[in-house]
Amino acid sequence: MPASSRVLVTVVTLLMAACSVVLGGGGGGCFTRLFSFGDSITDNGNWMHYARSPGAVARPPYGETFFRRPNGRFCDGRIIIDHIADALGIPFLTPYLAGNSSEDYAHGANFAVGGATALGHDYFRRKKLDARFTPYSLRWQMSWLKKVLRMLAPEQAGRGWSELMSSSLFLVGEIGGNDYNQALFQGRSVDEVKTYVPDVVAGISASLTELIGLGARTVVVPGNFPIGCNPGYLTKFPTNDTAQYDSMGCLRWPNDLTQLHNRALRAELAKLRRHHPGVAVVYADYYAAAMDLTADPRKQGFGGEPLVSCCGGGGPYNANLTAHCGTRTATTCKDPYAAVSWDGFHYTDHAYKVITDGVFRGPHAVPPITLAKCSRRRP
Repeated sequence: MPASSRVLVTVVTLLMAACSVVLGGGGGGCFTRLFSFGDSITDNGNWMHYARSPGAVARPPYGETFFRRPNGRFCDGRIIIDHIADALGIPFLTPYLAGNSSEDYAHGANFAVGGATALGHDYFRRKKLDARFTPYSLRWQMSWLKKVLRMLAPEQAGRGWSELMSSSLFLVGEIGGNDYNQALFQGRSVDEVKTYVPDVVAGISASLTELIGLGARTVVVPGNFPIGCNPGYLTKFPTNDTAQYDSMGCLRWPNDLTQLHNRALRAELAKLRRHHPGVAVVYADYYAAAMDLTADPRKQGFGGEPLVSCCGGGGPYNANLTAHCGTRTATTCKDPYAAVSWDGFHYTDHAYKVITDGVFRGPHAVPPITLAKCSRRRP
């Protein structure tokens, strides 16, 4: 993102001691719970519990660098939601489909599912698209939240759970990327897919409005990543037209689509702030944070090939679409810490940590957000 478009974004310090939180008009106090929604970027195990055959994510080398075993994260280690939990000093979240009691959700819950969309299957069927991907759209995930709230505070049901909600941090997304991926990977033109943007953003806004109605007071809403720099996209949509690539080697048209989505989302979040002045509705600029990595990877300790997948089946971007990471013919780089992309579609633990810091330390959140810990750090 050009520096001129980030002039108003304030650099924020991530506090490592308990203190109050000030969030662009939101309430004060520290967060005792964390709830998250989204797709495979945020999923920490729901896909594995839902899918009869979860595929490569259930096999090594997924999870190898931190957990030492596959655990449902589409990553070599931790994902953004883990790094946020770590900053808050709370345990890693229980995937909703892995929990059984209120104790499992004492510090919050993760409702994200790999492959999830912002819109439901009916929308895609009306577009005559194959809708056999996960049914757990954002609206469905919202219904799971209400089930958890009834478990955590049954006595507050019907009163909005305001006390529980106001002391919780909500991460909604990123979400919407798969709404576009489904159409593009089924051969629809980018011009057609651009017409989906208002509907996708409206779907996200509807869930945010519902969250606020339930009592949420701090909601972080990430934009989508620059998919034109994604090794999977670079492999799926190659072209000999060099004008289709930017100076970093990223495809322009997918990034244009993402920026169209992100602009519409930011405009919608501005409306929500005006309608709910007592609520902190924070835009997390994942796009800019990821582009910083692509533009200057060595500054953050990465290697010099940010567009090459660490784990994959070969080709110029090591993202062979018929030999995914985790399959027998795939190989893994010697040092995942030096890689930006893990498997061609998701980032590495190291990249997610840098992106998280970019949002919660600055400068990639509008309005700025500062975290405060309320509980002891995990041993």
